[in-house]
Amino acid sequence: METESGRRRKDLARSPIERVVAGGAAALARLRKLGFGDWLRTERDEFVQTVKVTVACMLAWWLAASVLELDLPVLVPIGVLLTVSATAYSTIIRGMQQVGAVIAGVAAATLLIWLLGVNTLTLGVLVTAGLVLSRLLNMPAQNVQIPITALLVLSLGRNYGLARLADVLLGAGIGIVANLLILPPRFVEKAAKELCDLADEMSDLADDMADGLDADWDEDVARDWLDRARGLAQRLEDTENAAEQAAESIRLSLRRHRYKRRLEQVAEAAACLDHACTQFRGIARALTDLMAGVRGLPERPPELPGSLADALRALSRIFHRFGLLLLGRGNTKDLRALNAARRECARHQRTLTGDFEATVRQDADLWPLYGAIVEDCARITHEFDPEHGPHRAAFPPYRRS
Repeated sequence: METESGRRRKDLARSPIERVVAGGAAALARLRKLGFGDWLRTERDEFVQTVKVTVACMLAWWLAASVLELDLPVLVPIGVLLTVSATAYSTIIRGMQQVGAVIAGVAAATLLIWLLGVNTLTLGVLVTAGLVLSRLLNMPAQNVQIPITALLVLSLGRNYGLARLADVLLGAGIGIVANLLILPPRFVEKAAKELCDLADEMSDLADDMADGLDADWDEDVARDWLDRARGLAQRLEDTENAAEQAAESIRLSLRRHRYKRRLEQVAEAAACLDHACTQFRGIARALTDLMAGVRGLPERPPELPGSLADALRALSRIFHRFGLLLLGRGNTKDLRALNAARRECARHQRTLTGDFEATVRQDADLWPLYGAIVEDCARITHEFDPEHGPHRAAFPPYRRS
C-alpha cells in the first residue's frame, strides 16, 4: 500500500485536469459517505456566503446600470468581488487597499503621461512602479490593481481613471456592507468543518486498520497506517491558520460574545483531536513494532484477537460522530450515537484485555506493548466523554443526555 507521503507526491505529479477530476471524485465519495443531509450541513456556510456575494453583485449591477446609469456598470460588481474577503475585518482592509491602489494607479499614470507621454517606456515604468508600490504598501502578492489601473489609464485616458475610482468606491462600499452586516462569514464554522474533516479521516484510518487486522497484513501495511497517523497529526497543525482566521472573523461581529463561546468550543475540540491523534498514533506505532519484531519482541508475532478490530471500529464511530457534533449545533442523534460507540468500545476493551492476558501467559515480553494498546484505546474513549472527560467544553450545551 502506498504511504500518505507517497500519495502527496503523486498528487503533485498530476496535471491540473487530473487534480480537478480527483477533487471531484473525492467530493462525490464524501457525499456518498455522509449522505446528502450531513453533507449539506458541512457545506452550509459556503453556500450561504456564495449566495450572499452573488446577490451583492446583482445589486451592484442594478444600482450602477439602472439607477446611476454609469457608462461601465460592470466595474461596480467587479469592485464587490475584489473587495469581499474571508472576514468582515479583512474585507474593510481589502476595500481600503483597493481604493488606495486605484488612486495610486491613476496618480502614477497621470504624472508619467504628463512627463513622458504615451509610449513603451511609459508602460514599462508604470508596470515597474506599480509592482514596487504594491510591495511597499504590503498588498497581497496577487493584487496588481496599481499597475492594471495605470495601464488602463494609459490606454483609455484620465477620465477612465476617475470613473474607475468612483466605481471601485461604490463596489467596495457594497462589498463592505454585504460582508459586515448581512450574514458575515463565520470562519468559526470553517474551522469546525476542518476539524470535522480531520475526525472523518481518523475514522477512515481506524476502519482501514480494523479491516486490515481481519485480513492478511504485514509490516508494510502497518507502516502505511503509521504514516497516515503521522499525516493526521500534521493536518491538525494546519488547522491553526483556520483558528486564527476564525478569531479574526468575530472581531467586528455584533454578536461576538456568542461567536466567542463557539470559538472556545472549537478550540477545545481541536485539543481533543490533538490528544486523540497522539494516542491513535501510539496504537499504529505498537502494531508496526509488533510486525517488525523490534525492541525484543518476537520475530514471528502472534495472531491478534478479533476484539482489537472490534475496538477500532468502535473508535471509528466515535471519531465520525464527534466530527458531526462540530457542525452547526450538532444534534442529539449524533451525541447518542457517540455515547453508544463509547460504551461499545469500553466493552471491547474489556474483552481485549482478557484476550491479551491469555497471550501474555505464553510470552511475557508482549505485555508492555499489549498494555499500551489497551491503554491508548481507553484514553481515546475518555477524551470523547461528554460527561466526565477532559474536553467537556468541546461538546454542545445539551451534551448531558
